[in-house]
Amino acid sequence: MSIDMYKVKSQCKKCLPNLSSKNMGIMDIYHYFNTEISDPRVSDWPLMSNPFGITLILLAYLSFVLYFGPLYMNDRKPHALIKTMICYNISVSIGSAVIFYGVLTSGYTTHLSTGCEPFVISDDPMSLSMARWVWWLFIMKLIELVDTVIFVLRKKYNQISFLHVYHHAITAFSAWLSCKYAPGGMWTFVILPNCAVHVIMYMYYLCACLGSKMQKIISPWKKYITRLQLIQLVIMSVHTFQALLPSCEPTRKPLAYFYMVQIVIMFYMFIDYYRKSYLRKKIE
Repeated sequence: MSIDMYKVKSQCKKCLPNLSSKNMGIMDIYHYFNTEISDPRVSDWPLMSNPFGITLILLAYLSFVLYFGPLYMNDRKPHALIKTMICYNISVSIGSAVIFYGVLTSGYTTHLSTGCEPFVISDDPMSLSMARWVWWLFIMKLIELVDTVIFVLRKKYNQISFLHVYHHAITAFSAWLSCKYAPGGMWTFVILPNCAVHVIMYMYYLCACLGSKMQKIISPWKKYITRLQLIQLVIMSVHTFQALLPSCEPTRKPLAYFYMVQIVIMFYMFIDYYRKSYLRKKIE
């Protein structure tokens, strides 16, 4: 694999800054995080030059689903949106499958393993291909925010739980972080179980749009979707834990800590949802 050695050496020196020991102003700190330690290959890609784009999108998302959307729908009848949901679920399911294949064939079928694979900034075609697929995953996570918008327009407010909103928002932000700081190496492995689960999950949602008869048929399988999500989080946590080891990814430890915290939070909320939705009903 041909690697720009200057970039690799520069990247290896990019560790967490000891900001307290430097006379750094706000703009210096911003420049450090936005430019110096980020991947320069993605800097001119849409929404990747700075954090303002993703921040505005998530603020608009939260504002709509938590306040302006319900306010707009207050005196209006819920929209059916059956055709919209069918097209949307098919698109997301296919998109997730395509990204899964793209990531898999951009390294995991050739040289990448499931172990500690350091992130390296490279102009190698395979490395660039992986970075592009990580960017497409980020775009997919933005598209998935439409889930909640549809719930609002259909007045399905019971489905807009804290878990749902937090999960969508933090996943989109995490995907942006991945593309900005580590679109390669071991950080891409978690995309595979995530996309695999999303293919199944959105196919389930597609079936649920096809009428009450189909809903009765697939209803018993709903709890297995949640189980798959829990299994996915376990796989992600086990794999990401490697990055916390002293010998693994010394320049990407903050990213590992952030991911592990989010995985633990998600696992707790999903297991709580599973317990309340299925185990409690079984006991009653």
